[in-house]
Amino acid sequence: MSALPKIEAKFNEFFSTWGIRLPPEAMAHRQRGRILQAGWVVWYLFAADDQGEYLDFYATHRMGGDHHRRLRANGGRECLPTLQMMYATSADPEEAQRLADAFFAENQRVADLLAAKGFCLQGDEPGLTVINRHLLTHPSPTRAGVAP
Repeated sequence: MSALPKIEAKFNEFFSTWGIRLPPEAMAHRQRGRILQAGWVVWYLFAADDQGEYLDFYATHRMGGDHHRRLRANGGRECLPTLQMMYATSADPEEAQRLADAFFAENQRVADLLAAKGFCLQGDEPGLTVINRHLLTHPSPTRAGVAP
């Protein structure tokens, strides 16, 4: 049995619908890793802070959206920042641009946070995962007369 049963149980419960489970060797050795299963890409890592051991994971699925969680050995769970899929816009071109700029700046900040954790694309993820990550962090050039 794992030394961190609450983390393992919470993770496995979160993904139970898809049959995704933390690999036992990852739990036993506190190994970082990645799971590609049932359309999901799940990056995970173990760490500790002043509150004890935890597992951070970032999961993305084209239908299920993005989830970024910290599961603690004491049973606690925290929601962490995710890439946002949509943003509000405005009929006012200047306000629309400000809103778009803020959206892409925040998503780039989150992408940088994920990269610092090692939750980076490795090239074998489903195509939509790669495309979505790019579209959510890189504004497309606007054409004159076309709203963003």
